[in-house]
Amino acid sequence: MVQKDTLSITKAKGRPMLTWVGKKPLEKVEYFPAQEKEIYGDKNSKEFNQLFWGDNLQVLSHLLKEYRGAIDLIYIDPPFDSKADYVKRVKIRGQEIEGQQQNLLEEKQYTDMWENDEYLQFMYIRLLVMKELLSENGSIYVHLDWRKDAYLKLLLDEIFGEDRFQNEIIWSYIIGASGNDRWGRKHQTILFYSKSDKRTFNREDVGVPYNPETIARAKRGEARYNVSPEELEEKGKNPGDVWSDITPIQGNALESNNYPTQKPEALLERIIKASSKPGDIVLDCFVGGGTTLAVAQKLGRRWIGCDINIGAIQTATKGLAQIIDSQLKTNGKKLIKDDYKGLLGFKVLNVNDYDIFKNEVEAKEIVIEMYGVEPIKRSVFDGTLDNNFVKVMPLNRVLNKLDIKTILRDIDNNLNSFTVRTTQKQGEDIYEEGVTIICSGAELDVEDYLKKENKTGVKVAFRDILNDKKNLIFKKKPEAKRSRIVSFLAPLSADLMLPTSSSSTLNLTVS
Repeated sequence: MVQKDTLSITKAKGRPMLTWVGKKPLEKVEYFPAQEKEIYGDKNSKEFNQLFWGDNLQVLSHLLKEYRGAIDLIYIDPPFDSKADYVKRVKIRGQEIEGQQQNLLEEKQYTDMWENDEYLQFMYIRLLVMKELLSENGSIYVHLDWRKDAYLKLLLDEIFGEDRFQNEIIWSYIIGASGNDRWGRKHQTILFYSKSDKRTFNREDVGVPYNPETIARAKRGEARYNVSPEELEEKGKNPGDVWSDITPIQGNALESNNYPTQKPEALLERIIKASSKPGDIVLDCFVGGGTTLAVAQKLGRRWIGCDINIGAIQTATKGLAQIIDSQLKTNGKKLIKDDYKGLLGFKVLNVNDYDIFKNEVEAKEIVIEMYGVEPIKRSVFDGTLDNNFVKVMPLNRVLNKLDIKTILRDIDNNLNSFTVRTTQKQGEDIYEEGVTIICSGAELDVEDYLKKENKTGVKVAFRDILNDKKNLIFKKKPEAKRSRIVSFLAPLSADLMLPTSSSSTLNLTVS
């Protein structure tokens, strides 16, 4: 039986199966609620696209609750294990600096440095969840290079099945090819798999021009086709699985946002047009500079994005906000067509790493959702879970004896809400329902105090988030330490000294 706060994952059944040290299948994932941070675009929209900041495994797990079997297209450009240290340049008050403070997992993904087994396990469990999210018409495109394409091909065969493999697309480009000790590396690989044989593929939307000589021969009647020369020109030909007509982003390109791993919009446009329809949901959980989301927005697709790096979220947010602003209104005219099926607003959210001190009510709502508690109104209790009433305590302090005293008093005053199971000879009732206290840590003697003071007949227990949800991250209160160093000249007299300089150092620690 799967708990309310976990979601099951289907076991991979495909072959062949790649083995590595520490390989472990993913049977279930823990659910984490989302915390809304900002809204962009049309704030009155009934629905919003979503951009998540956080570990993409936790974000994907969050999405399972609502989007299992609902995502129509997934494109990911995951770390290549390139041993490259991608550090995004940022500007603070006009001064250019490099790098930002990162947590360990963020650093692992952003610096693109991995041990082989760790990398494979990382990708394996995420691909398993992605498959759960895909619709029956859905497809996934995984963008790789020579370092890991063979490994990921075997992983995808295992997870989706060899029969769901559609294409190995070669993105070939004219730049690169340096070095004299081997053939120059001038391509990357995109592996294309489908969830079922019902996949969406719009060949007519991705045609590329025929060779002019081919059209000329068709017009002269020297080559026979099933369509007219005019239709040949209009529809174009199938691009095939070697794409050499799309140039990588150059530093001076108009679409460049200076993100290290940015891919050209033309590449994503071809994929999104071919494997989704207007109004479909496109997912990219390695957002980077946000190209997938930007193209999806322009093409009228709905989208969900995620990245663990805050620099990626900032870059993507800026670009998306500009696109939507121009779609909504430019010089008093809307630039979107009446048949546009996308959304004109998006929310920036985070999963885990919650700011509980900003809003205590919101913190309580996050915990209620995380545990799967059914909320109840107009009650001293916050909800019900597994036949028990639930009381969520403030999360910025530990549970204490005064809290226990207050809760026992509330129980005693509301015994009519409980169902009597048996009546003891002494006249004390025993009740069907109990009370579960959810807290963030507790004083050492609280449990003993509870056993001693509870005379209500209601079983009371508490669940400590710090033990229950070890992967849960709550931001701490800001802490500041200030030190002042003052140096002096030699005294002018025995009882008079004048300072020559004063320096002040402020050390600010914020989680």
